[in-house]
Amino acid sequence: MPIYNYKAKTSPDTFRNGTIEAESEKAAVNKLRLLNYYPISIALKTEERLKYFQFRAKIRIKDIYIFLRQLSNLNLAGLSLVKSLKNIGEQASNPALRAVIVAMRENIQKGNSFSQALAAHNNLFSVLEVNMIKSAESTGTLGQVLSEIADLKEKDMEFFARIRSALAYPILLISVGILTLFLLTTFVLPKFITLFQDLGQSLPLLTQMLIGLSMFLSHYWIGVVLGCAVLFGFSLKYFKTESGRLNFDLFKLKIPFLRDIIIKIQTERFARTLASLIKNGVPIINSLKIVSEVSTNKVFGLEISQIHALVSKGQNISQAIKSSLVFDKNVVDLISAGEESGMLEDMLLRIAQMNENESKQLIESFLFMLEPILILSLGAIIGMIVLAILLPVFEMNFLIQ
Repeated sequence: MPIYNYKAKTSPDTFRNGTIEAESEKAAVNKLRLLNYYPISIALKTEERLKYFQFRAKIRIKDIYIFLRQLSNLNLAGLSLVKSLKNIGEQASNPALRAVIVAMRENIQKGNSFSQALAAHNNLFSVLEVNMIKSAESTGTLGQVLSEIADLKEKDMEFFARIRSALAYPILLISVGILTLFLLTTFVLPKFITLFQDLGQSLPLLTQMLIGLSMFLSHYWIGVVLGCAVLFGFSLKYFKTESGRLNFDLFKLKIPFLRDIIIKIQTERFARTLASLIKNGVPIINSLKIVSEVSTNKVFGLEISQIHALVSKGQNISQAIKSSLVFDKNVVDLISAGEESGMLEDMLLRIAQMNENESKQLIESFLFMLEPILILSLGAIIGMIVLAILLPVFEMNFLIQ
């Protein structure tokens, strides 16, 4: 049951502050009145308000990006952290984010650091972001680091927006194709079955197979839909487990063209994240550990963990990365050159930019090939269905002649 903070009068000159459990704000007011209290103000406790809004409103990556960008601008303008959080919280349109900001501000006012306040919301802020902020607090560069984190968020948003935009047409094509095939085999073809049976002749194998599929779907289509939904649900649940994610990521890396795209994207993120951490004074060993924890691909995460273990034993990053199965040779060469010249951060940023450009080209090429393949595949399937329907008609005409 929600807990409310209240301030109330217990007599003309006496005030009382406290908390009370109630199903709603109105119920809390009624309870206080039964105690002969006269409520002046009443509000959900911060923790309760946070749970309430997080349950009902989703905080998107765009909300976090705007929050970080605003906080960076206010900090660079000279406003204190508490004052900045207060201003942003009052302007936030998302009630869940507003509750998170209020909780962080109160956490800081209790004496905790900003990085500790962020760490309390690890579902919204990653280990990478918390450690970058922690480093910035010790160097006095909070505004600049917040801007860098916002830049990383912006790149993530641009990447996902590009992928969604590129996949919109193929997904629509697949959905319409599957729906069309389902309607044809389940509701349209059964009307032809009586006609085929009245022909009194053996039907072509293709037609017999189509009739069998149509009869099955027309009788059991609800079970098929429910079965697919259950299978999909169990698959999602499995892929959220550690072993499920690892097996799925391994499977993706075995698909030739997709493997190249994944390697380019993960290499870009590895290099850019590592460069950001090194730039902000995080030791290389700690940086590698953080990068392995925030990797979106479990295979890459394990590979980076092994690199971290080798570097911890005294090897250079270029030496440790040579044994990796997922990083290209040119990445090893550039990191080696960066270590020798003392420009590792610059080399990592070059690697990130290079792989980002190459991944864009690969994705565009993949989608360019995918659309005609889907169209031809769906056309071939629909053509086979039409042929299976027309073959008995052609045979009947041949017999009549």
